[in-house]
Amino acid sequence: MENVKMEKQRTSLPYPTIIRNTLSQGIRGFEAGLWPWGVTLGLTKGTVLGGAKAKLDSVLKANGVEKNKADLIAGFGAGAVQGFFMSPLLLARTLVNQNISGRKESGKPPLTVLQEMKLSQKILVDGVKREGVMYLTTGMAACIPKRALDWGTRFLFISHLRNMVKEKTPNGELTDFQKLATAFVGGAISVTVTMPIDRLMPIIQAAGGTKKSILQVIKEKFGQEGITTLQRGWAMRTLHTGYHTMFAIFIADKIYTMLI
Repeated sequence: MENVKMEKQRTSLPYPTIIRNTLSQGIRGFEAGLWPWGVTLGLTKGTVLGGAKAKLDSVLKANGVEKNKADLIAGFGAGAVQGFFMSPLLLARTLVNQNISGRKESGKPPLTVLQEMKLSQKILVDGVKREGVMYLTTGMAACIPKRALDWGTRFLFISHLRNMVKEKTPNGELTDFQKLATAFVGGAISVTVTMPIDRLMPIIQAAGGTKKSILQVIKEKFGQEGITTLQRGWAMRTLHTGYHTMFAIFIADKIYTMLI
């Protein structure tokens, strides 16, 4: 889902065309960038987010901040920490996907998993050699507020939705289905707030490998597609975000409950 969304943002093609193009590379086309960056992100970003939120929650409550307010502040803060951690990995994924798509468009054969992993590392190493270690921070200034908004708004909407459902529930307790549903809807609604920043992220990161400034690249994109460019990939991102938030929060709560 993430790769289809990124291709939508990169090309603005209709979803059926993107899926056909992706499948022309075989089923692995959907998994471009999975090794090593996708797996690394999947195994670590939840830990970073959960650990940061738990720590911020603890500090805020210890300093007398009311629970609901502490949860909200910790949600935004944890998202910002996750954005700082994720930015270099997202940069790598964007550049790898761009390179793989370029290979396909020029008629070159698809890469094996091992070749893709070597390419992934080479792209970052070449970028650091060319522009210095600050190359890894390309897009970070947008990624940090984006992830802060992502998770801050998700926690905010989920909290409001669950409170609304609890008011209509006789015993004030949510069923597992209600928890899953409110997490999905809360995550999906948050996309409306964060979509413009999410749309600009791959544009900013892709600009890092050109001689044009970020502002020039953004102006060109607006000139080509107009203001609607800010909503490219909205449908797939809404589905992906709702799905991801639903399982990330629900499963994390389940595991935490089992542990205590």
